Amino acid sequence: MEVLALSDADGAIWKISSTALPKGSIIKWQHGGITGKRFSRNGDMGVDPKDCFELKPDANDLIIGKLAINKEVYLIRGKVEGLRASAALFAKAEKARTELTSRFRIETPDAYMNTLGGALMAAADGIWDGEVWLHGAIGWRMPLSGWRAAYTGDALGWHDRARTHFNAYANSQVTEVPNTIPHPAQDPEMNLARSEKEWGTPQYSNGYICRNPNKNNQMHHYDMNLCYIDELLWHFNWTGDKEYVRKMWPVLTRHLAWEKLNYDPNNDGLYDAYACIWASDALYYNSGAVTHSTAYNYRSNKTAALLAELIGEDPAPYRAEAEKILAAVNKRLWMPSAGCWAEYEDFMGHRRLHESPGVWTIYHAIDGETADPFQAYQATRYVDTEIPHIPVEADGLDGTYATIATTNWLPYSWSVNNVAFAEVMHTALAYFLAGRPEEGYRLMKSSVLDGMYLGDSPGNFGQISTYDAARGECYRDFGDPVGVASRLLVQGLFGIIPDALNGKLLIRPGFPTAWDHASVALPEIAYNFRRVDDTDTYCIEQHRPTSLALTLQVNATREKIKTVKVNGKEVAWNFVSAAAGYPVIAVTAPAVAKAVVEICWEGASLGVPRTEISYRSGAAFSLPASDGITFKEIFDPQGVLVQPILIANHLSGQVLGKPGHRTLFLRLQQGEMQWWQPVNVIIEKNQREVPGALPYAQVDASQCRPVVMDVAFNAKVTDIFRNEYLTPRSPYTTLQLPKQGIGEWCHPKLIAEIDDSGLRAPYRNGLFDTGLGVQFRTPSEGANIAFTSLWDNYPDSLAVPLSGTASHAYLMLAGSTNHMQCRIANGVIRVYYEDGTSDTLELVNPDNWCPIEQDFFIDGQAFHTTAPRPYRFHLKSGLVSNDLGKALKIDGVYGRAIEGGAGVLLDMPLNPSKKLNRLTLETVANDVVIGLMGITLQ
Repeated sequence: MEVLALSDADGAIWKISSTALPKGSIIKWQHGGITGKRFSRNGDMGVDPKDCFELKPDANDLIIGKLAINKEVYLIRGKVEGLRASAALFAKAEKARTELTSRFRIETPDAYMNTLGGALMAAADGIWDGEVWLHGAIGWRMPLSGWRAAYTGDALGWHDRARTHFNAYANSQVTEVPNTIPHPAQDPEMNLARSEKEWGTPQYSNGYICRNPNKNNQMHHYDMNLCYIDELLWHFNWTGDKEYVRKMWPVLTRHLAWEKLNYDPNNDGLYDAYACIWASDALYYNSGAVTHSTAYNYRSNKTAALLAELIGEDPAPYRAEAEKILAAVNKRLWMPSAGCWAEYEDFMGHRRLHESPGVWTIYHAIDGETADPFQAYQATRYVDTEIPHIPVEADGLDGTYATIATTNWLPYSWSVNNVAFAEVMHTALAYFLAGRPEEGYRLMKSSVLDGMYLGDSPGNFGQISTYDAARGECYRDFGDPVGVASRLLVQGLFGIIPDALNGKLLIRPGFPTAWDHASVALPEIAYNFRRVDDTDTYCIEQHRPTSLALTLQVNATREKIKTVKVNGKEVAWNFVSAAAGYPVIAVTAPAVAKAVVEICWEGASLGVPRTEISYRSGAAFSLPASDGITFKEIFDPQGVLVQPILIANHLSGQVLGKPGHRTLFLRLQQGEMQWWQPVNVIIEKNQREVPGALPYAQVDASQCRPVVMDVAFNAKVTDIFRNEYLTPRSPYTTLQLPKQGIGEWCHPKLIAEIDDSGLRAPYRNGLFDTGLGVQFRTPSEGANIAFTSLWDNYPDSLAVPLSGTASHAYLMLAGSTNHMQCRIANGVIRVYYEDGTSDTLELVNPDNWCPIEQDFFIDGQAFHTTAPRPYRFHLKSGLVSNDLGKALKIDGVYGRAIEGGAGVLLDMPLNPSKKLNRLTLETVANDVVIGLMGITLQ
């Protein structure tokens, strides 16, 4: 019989419950000193103390008891005959726990960090099922080849488990299903939003890796190949096993061919992204050129070329593909003036760049080795300045900690704008890789404090943060953050980067400058850092069958090095290319089991010029050098300065860069140290440079005249989601907008009913009075909107004749937009004058362009705009408000549906001294429909 029992150290049984604990079982507590109660979702039921009582729990019950004791007591669940061995059982379990958690030991000056090693080992063990690393430990306890869980095996020294995992999913790769069905193979049942699940399509053919281990006949709706292959390549780096490389070579080459077939069918070197990262559940790129998936493919091809050389295969095709990819990324996706990569470039329409990338774009591009040091710094500065930061607050914290959202996109959709631990930690890893340890550590610690100390599950590596406005702290168990945390600690904070295939080991510690000691111990490597006075000592031990040649890279903080010694012998050192504000020096050591590296510094601490300065565009720029520093060279990749003048102790010029946060670099020298120092320049925006329209600040109702534009109307506003948008569509397999014009691939049948009865009401007599001093003409029946779109359903632009003069054009518009078209102009309104000049108003989501079916959630943190909320009008009632969600009592973050839909009212200032000619509306973004319902001139 299996029981639940209390036993003391002498083996006396204090309490027995005769149950195996299934639902409906009877639990007996047999001791006179016990009191207990039954707890369920329906409330508490007290139980009087008795020598014996019974409870029948349902699935939601907890059994709670109280007992006064003065000796060790053990709680045991097991067979009756094993109860009297309670102390021995406990000792055995405690020994196993200690052995597990001591596999990874950390010691630092920060007590919050020192708990992470054991907690991470326990979490990693919890997602191992003996065959593969699981999707999650509890709620998501299922096999899945992604996302990043499998990084944990090699980072934490479980190479045997890692290999078992990789073998299991290698057996899940499709090998006998050739591609016989051509692109695009979109699923009509899913309204064309995603690929049809049929064997022989490009998606489901040779090279595809299925969702369950050791089964290559089970489809899934993600491309988890990319993540699996990247994890496999890191396994090669950790183990250096060339025989295993040979064994897995066909898996790798089939994967690369499959990726090329599906996601770079036009062979331009840039790849589409088909649900290939964690944040995939609302991302769709419509065959666009996507940075994050392209970075994955760059590293895979680059590494394949190196592996081919090692095992006697032809490296040429993989090297050529990698070179093509990198050239295309730098030419088409890197945005020099912004200093970051675009999220993607459109394949359809105007082939525009989407200029507000998510954090996954930044960290994948850096992690995928596409960035040079200057690009890496600039891209992480984009995260600093453009990605929402949310303070992590608690008693005792100093106010410097903040976690981040994954994007600045609106409207909210699951996985697109969240606060997700793995995303935050992978971004922190990117900071370390970019040579910014202070910033990387601060973001890392912010996430640790948030989830492990302040969260509802202490010590947990969960999925979503309590600071997530939409989901809160849900999905607490997840393999993804376990894998990323493993890399963040090992490869980021402690900087252990293996290249065992080439017999090398790089260690680049990411410690904050103030630390004077730290140590780490893993099964195959351990090192200890100590700073005493002017000397830094690194004692590095390798516990591998074959030791690796060591390179130690450290950030210099003093102007000279007195000596560098390895195992007592003085050695040379050299500089490493870097651009993050530190000289980086490298020390090499031979392949020995133990290397003691001593660096003795001397001279003054390094000084730096002012590194963040604010200017208006057109202003004179002046930056003097600090004492002891010489300016050697300027690199201005973002074009911040016009005609800069650089002398040894001063930089001057004129600021003429694009408004926003910009960076230029100065090569400095102090003593024997040389380094590139970033200088962050804030170029201030003028008010008129903010996209959007003013909220009716100067309306003169007596001077307003509605424009007759009935002939331009080509639809009813209620038609917008009743159409089928079928052309143009990509000729390739992709994720795209469903044919009804709303939703995404996870919600391909989403619909919204638009009801314009509030505008059609007979009492309006064809005039809509906004209550703001402006009236618009709008028909009581028939067509009432002039739609434009890049879909063939409507023209991409239209014109409305104007006459006379006006100081303002008030505009009544309605249409669609979505998170994939955020932070760029969806449409452009131009008012032309008789002299040929024009004024322009861009319609930008979320600043002044809103989705017809829903209200934006704005909280000033993860969800914000750069302009005041525009006035919106409720189509069903005619209500006008600049906070329509509040006026209609719409709650929540996700799915803030406006019953019947809503349009937007905008104010476009004009030149009153010029005669008007016409107004044009042009849609410039894919996947949206923009309609003009009325114009009133003042």
